[in-house]
Amino acid sequence: MLALRDDLILYHGSYTSIDEIDLEKCAPGRDFGQGFYLTSSYDQARNFVPLSIKKHQAENFSDNSGVGFISTYRMKLRPDLSIHVFAEANADWLHFVAANRRGDLFPELVDGYKDFDVIVGKIANDRTARTLQLYVSGAFGEPGTPEADNIAIALLLPNRLEDQYCFLTPRAVECLTLEGSEPYGI
Repeated sequence: MLALRDDLILYHGSYTSIDEIDLEKCAPGRDFGQGFYLTSSYDQARNFVPLSIKKHQAENFSDNSGVGFISTYRMKLRPDLSIHVFAEANADWLHFVAANRRGDLFPELVDGYKDFDVIVGKIANDRTARTLQLYVSGAFGEPGTPEADNIAIALLLPNRLEDQYCFLTPRAVECLTLEGSEPYGI
């Protein structure tokens, strides 16, 4: 079951080790908005490293190291955090992910979740990106209609979606302690 709890171990895969989390450097347009993303799955974090390296190299032509990092964080839960958990990949989750990926879809949803410190739910990863792109482009019908939602969710669920924890505010980030980073790709 998806939830935040004290002493939860979470992982982040990237082209670099993240010693200090800077939310300003986090990219917008991600599943749950602009924030720092982690997963409870070491394998999911590890599988993200090559994509992160590739994106970084495309933006920074001089970096050809091909080395990335898997950083481990420990969560110290604070009672004053505002947390929303999407317990499953359902229409609510799909609409919120679509709203963050395409700003003109379901704009009221983004506003409705803006006060949360942490949002937890399933990850729409590279295996699912094509399905989400088809959904937001209207290939399954008008996004938000039961028909389009049902088709997209039916296509997404067999992918064994992993989890993601999005830390959206400085108060949330303060709950994370870096336990260490290990190189990947050497």
